[in-house]
Amino acid sequence: MKNSIVSILFLLLIVSCSKQEAQQELKPVNFLDAEVQEVKKREFAGSELKLEFEKDLEELGIYSLPSFVETEDNFVLVDNSELVIKHLNKTDLTTISSFKIQKGRGPKELEFIMSFDASEDLIAVADNRLMKIILVDHEGNLVNEFTTERKPSRLNIAPNGNLNLLFFLTFVNMESTLIYNLTQDGDVNYIFENEDYTDMHAFDISGSIKTIGDTLYYVGAYAPFIKKYVNGDLISSRATIDNYDSSINYITVISGETRSTSLSPHAMFSSNDFDVKGERIFIVPNSNGDPEFSFIDIYNSSDGSYIKSYRTIDVAGNINVYEDERSILTIEKVGELGRLVFRKYSY
Repeated sequence: MKNSIVSILFLLLIVSCSKQEAQQELKPVNFLDAEVQEVKKREFAGSELKLEFEKDLEELGIYSLPSFVETEDNFVLVDNSELVIKHLNKTDLTTISSFKIQKGRGPKELEFIMSFDASEDLIAVADNRLMKIILVDHEGNLVNEFTTERKPSRLNIAPNGNLNLLFFLTFVNMESTLIYNLTQDGDVNYIFENEDYTDMHAFDISGSIKTIGDTLYYVGAYAPFIKKYVNGDLISSRATIDNYDSSINYITVISGETRSTSLSPHAMFSSNDFDVKGERIFIVPNSNGDPEFSFIDIYNSSDGSYIKSYRTIDVAGNINVYEDERSILTIEKVGELGRLVFRKYSY
């Protein structure tokens, strides 16, 4: 009898431990947990960029920092606030064609383009104010549009035509994931791995995403991380080489009984933009607007490990890499007035 009671207690202990282990396995990891890279200084090792040409964006009628995406035949450039979409010749960056999305709240209308992406036959744009996605062809003809329940932050078109959407973090959806894979009708195919966002600032999750096949790369804007997901599962999370305490980026603004979070005057940016080509991730870092901090850092796309760096003439805001011809196209701010120029470098 005594031995039977001992056996039962032992079995209960095993079951209890198994449940605890299962609970531990199910507990999401903190979003900012990342493997730190101990790099004391950037490695250049004779790596230099050679300027091939530059072009003033004022020649294209662009006066604020735009976004651009490479397709097989040309570049697609978006003036986010003016809602203008231009197709540029890849060789000399002259305008081939352009169209404008009407401003408003009706069908095929937007207030602001927060993010966009382009494939060979489709352009997708996201409006975070209206919580709306519009799909058009390259002539501007409406393909589809739908609304989202949350504010979209970044958008990618996957190779199969589905959409990867990164949403803003709010207190209401702290318990849910940030990234969804959707159909072109807005239906959910699958959600990306949920992580722990407890006590995080909304700015911590700000960043850019790039979709290559079934893999999504996610690089932080204010927090120093490189994340890699495959079919929605988190594969790796690696810190960029400028590791710092991101809590210095934020201040609490109190107005009467209202509290809000804002960026501090000394906020540091982990990255402005990035591109992924082959086995390399090309990241444009930014250190609180320091004009001497004009680098392109290269990491291994398999595990996020640092490889080397290049230096640009000025700090770049956007980047695109032509892997076949070993060239890099950037948009940089020049001088005290921040004049915008395209610069193409060979490496």
